[in-house]
Amino acid sequence: MRKLLLSGILCCSLISLSTVYAQKSEVPKFITNVEGVKEYSLKNGLKVLLIPDASQSNMVVNIVYNVGSRNEGYGEKGMAHLLEHMLFKSTKNLGDIKKMLSDKGGNANGTTWYDRTNYYEVFPSSDENLKWSIEMEADRMINATILQTDLDKEFSVVRNEFEIGENNPDRVLQERIISTAYLWHNYGNSTIGSKEDIERVKANTLRVFYEKYYQPDNATLIVAGKFDEQKTLQYIGQYFGAVPKPKRVLDKTYTIEPAQDGEKFVELKRAGDSKNVGALYHTVSYADKDYAALDALGEILTADPSGYLYKSLVETQKVSSLYFWQPTVRDASYLYFGFAVANDKDIKGTQDVVRAELDKITTIKYTDQDVSRAQAKIIKQIESIKNNTISFAINLTEIIGAGDYRLGYLYRDAIEKLTKEDIQRVAEKYFRSNNRTVGVFIPSKDEQRTKPVEFTDEQIVALTKEYKGKALEKEVAAFEASIKNLKQNLTEGKLTNGMKYGLIKKEIKGGKVQANFVFPVSNEKDLAGKSDVGAIMAQLLKTGTTTKSKEQIQDRLDQLKSSIGFNFNGQTLSVYVSTYKENFKEVMAILEDLLLNSTFPENELTKTIAEYNTYLEANLNDPQSIAINEIDRQTSSYPKESIFYTSTTQEQIDAFKKIKQSQLVDFYKNILGGNNGVGSVVGDLDTKEATQILESTFGKWNSKSKYELAKPIYFETKKLDKEYLTPDKENAIALGKVSLKMDRNSPDYPAFVMANEILGSGGFLSARIPMRLREKEGISYGAGSFINVPITNDVAYWEYYALLNPTKKNAVEVAAKEEISKALKDGFTAEELKSNLVSWQNERKTRLGSDDTLMGLVNTYLQYGIPLEDYDTLESKVKVLKVEEVNTVLRKYLSLDKMTSIYAGDFNKK
Repeated sequence: MRKLLLSGILCCSLISLSTVYAQKSEVPKFITNVEGVKEYSLKNGLKVLLIPDASQSNMVVNIVYNVGSRNEGYGEKGMAHLLEHMLFKSTKNLGDIKKMLSDKGGNANGTTWYDRTNYYEVFPSSDENLKWSIEMEADRMINATILQTDLDKEFSVVRNEFEIGENNPDRVLQERIISTAYLWHNYGNSTIGSKEDIERVKANTLRVFYEKYYQPDNATLIVAGKFDEQKTLQYIGQYFGAVPKPKRVLDKTYTIEPAQDGEKFVELKRAGDSKNVGALYHTVSYADKDYAALDALGEILTADPSGYLYKSLVETQKVSSLYFWQPTVRDASYLYFGFAVANDKDIKGTQDVVRAELDKITTIKYTDQDVSRAQAKIIKQIESIKNNTISFAINLTEIIGAGDYRLGYLYRDAIEKLTKEDIQRVAEKYFRSNNRTVGVFIPSKDEQRTKPVEFTDEQIVALTKEYKGKALEKEVAAFEASIKNLKQNLTEGKLTNGMKYGLIKKEIKGGKVQANFVFPVSNEKDLAGKSDVGAIMAQLLKTGTTTKSKEQIQDRLDQLKSSIGFNFNGQTLSVYVSTYKENFKEVMAILEDLLLNSTFPENELTKTIAEYNTYLEANLNDPQSIAINEIDRQTSSYPKESIFYTSTTQEQIDAFKKIKQSQLVDFYKNILGGNNGVGSVVGDLDTKEATQILESTFGKWNSKSKYELAKPIYFETKKLDKEYLTPDKENAIALGKVSLKMDRNSPDYPAFVMANEILGSGGFLSARIPMRLREKEGISYGAGSFINVPITNDVAYWEYYALLNPTKKNAVEVAAKEEISKALKDGFTAEELKSNLVSWQNERKTRLGSDDTLMGLVNTYLQYGIPLEDYDTLESKVKVLKVEEVNTVLRKYLSLDKMTSIYAGDFNKK
């Protein structure tokens, strides 16, 4: 009787909810259209941004709340971030959010920072996915359950995330410098929060925070990609229009950081294997016109190879590498420099050298060339993000958090209008030693102090409300994410030297063109002992040719808003190109110059080795690096000369130190070549012209070394449990690996894919291993499994992983092995297969909407003759699987008696 009564109440509540949606539904009011971003609003205060892009096959729904760690009070540090985690649990009306996201596949995430929290879902475009996402976000806005039982499990997951960050010396140093630089403002507190506050906060306290900030008048909803605009507005009006406007009035934060009155210094001592120096200067809000000039100055100072600090510190090998960043934030921000220092350098002496070079920033006479170079690089980055609609919609999160989405356009306009006088002015105004945090207090009189400028909400409204933006760009044609459509838009051919290519006719926003080239070269004999040489050679391919310097190459690529990347691994050189239709020919000519005329300057080799080895030294005691390295070493026995050999980190460091410039030149001239290569290009290019460009670039580029495909050897794994102690590291990792013989043509492959999906890889943390370790017991921040089944040989493996607190090592080991054992003994259920099949299919459809996936499929087809239809064929085979087949294949290939397990962490912690 009680069950019937509850059922009746539930039905009534759902009917009531539907009635509310019907009654309260409204048509969103159109506000403005800024460069294709269409703004609407609802009466309850919700802002809506629609960004249609027919060329996409996916869509994203992203909701941004104007609340972050800036809004946290005493005892609440980390509350905004913890609440972000909790909103993936359940709602009163829809139930288990995480399970629903898992069942639907796609990509979903939530993030928190100083001024904002956001949640987004990327799905294949469909009315069903769109409607569900909007309904879910509307329900999650006001109906999250926030149960204490869920919080009891989740806080340890968040604590584990905190501990992962504690393993990174550069990140910890950065946090200490930021907290020292700020006296009062919450930007001085890490968003992930205080571990003690995370552990002690109660669900009812979280609810108060949630009910205050998670309201329509404090949110911006973004829908971008391919979608029906009228239906989208209808769904938004139906679901969000039913959410009442809150009666409470949000208090504005009013803390303003006072002007810093002297250089500060912080020293951090803790376990680690790398040396770092950091420096922070207080700057301005993202809304301030000086923000753009400061960003450009950061580039002018740090760019490789033209930057003033780069030349004075990296070129001279006083530091191994450097970087800068300036957060996109609502209140007065900061600009941070990070410097990596080799272990053989004196850290205090280097610190003094760095400070001396920073003191010169105000005295440098900046040039027009400096400005144009920085402008080109930043505009290239802006355009690249803008023309990837999904990324653009997610990237708007930071700008909205800073005050208004139109600030991003004002920032771009400010970059375009910069002069050397702007750069000189901000250098002299903000880069004073009394505005810097690296050192000690120094008393002095009559200081000229840099006082942060406050921007009120009203000022930002006045700054942005009349902004119209530039002229709208031409709308691009739709492109269906399917193998059939890919084949219809594919033109394939062969160059005179035998290289195969595929041209994928597809309009991309902004006229963007992307290319991926794969060049298999040489053979095991000629490559023996040269793996490290090949890796470094690839990194130095852009450091100068007989016709251009490194600086000229980088400047021209920035001016063309283009990028070229190289990587060499095993016996394959990979080349990545990102450019635009009108620049494709010139960028490919630059690539040709790099492939035929590179010079590998000695000083660039020295710098690169120093940078790589500094990075590797930092990983000598890192749990994840050790575990990933050792799992391969424990499960294979290749000789050191083999291209399949896995070096220890120290062996890698020693090998890099021995590399000579002559070895790079020899590898470049005798090993590299394009005659066995394949490549694919995506964009709206003329087929004949593109073919001619490819022929000019690669047609005469041949390797002197005969190509023979190298194949790995099968090593059977054995039962092994091995620990590696990493003292004073806050996080640990567990890995388990089982070798098996299988290739993708195996009749067992489809069933094994689904077995792995259910066991550890599928859905949004709904597979057995992550569900047990993270969701049920809260003993791991991230856990799962994956498979590696090759195309050209049958040397495959299955592997599981778990990130954990060192004190939870035994619990994680027991739980992971129990879940594997249960699966082997009892098998999976038909319901598990059914639900994971849906999420697996959706994830594949989402992936097919990516240009990288399209290029990868075409390259695989060209290189190995794997038909494009195999992508659909696999799905057809998986769809008809019976659960008995999946269980049989799982038991055939997986066994705890053959699993090698590696654990790395400080397991002496109590």
